Amino acid sequence: MKKMLFLLFVVLLLIPLSPNANMKLNTKTEVFSLLQEAFETQISLSEKTRTKKEIIELLDPYFSKVYQELFWNENIFEEEGEFVTYGSDFAQYYIPFFQYSNKTKVVISSDRIYVFEFFPASTDGPVGYDEHYEGVLLNKVNGGWKVDQFLYNNIPDSVLEKAF
Repeated sequence: MKKMLFLLFVVLLLIPLSPNANMKLNTKTEVFSLLQEAFETQISLSEKTRTKKEIIELLDPYFSKVYQELFWNENIFEEEGEFVTYGSDFAQYYIPFFQYSNKTKVVISSDRIYVFEFFPASTDGPVGYDEHYEGVLLNKVNGGWKVDQFLYNNIPDSVLEKAF
């Protein structure tokens, strides 16, 4: 586990977090890049305690205010006047563990982007779950794209039809 955290830390150092939520997202690859950066930002919050302002500055390029509040309420804890996230097998409002492959569906419209994947049932490990769709909805916020909703089995039928 320590090796995995060290490797993640090295990767984060080598890949600069360049907030690009304001860029145009026209392709699946561009959407994947944004979501991977958003996820890396969320993971980085477990590395050390930070001020509330520092955390908001890290999250703001990727997540709407509403989503930040949901994430904060579920995952961020105060320690001696600063804040940190803890690891969990079932942490809500993190970017899902997408495969970023053809199994990960992206439906782009002018003002919304749905990104989701089907996860088969699992009984392995300490946390089991039923089969389900998991994803995020990106909305345009002040001219840029931000993660605005976490989707769990609530992908609209019209979006599923477009994806398949």
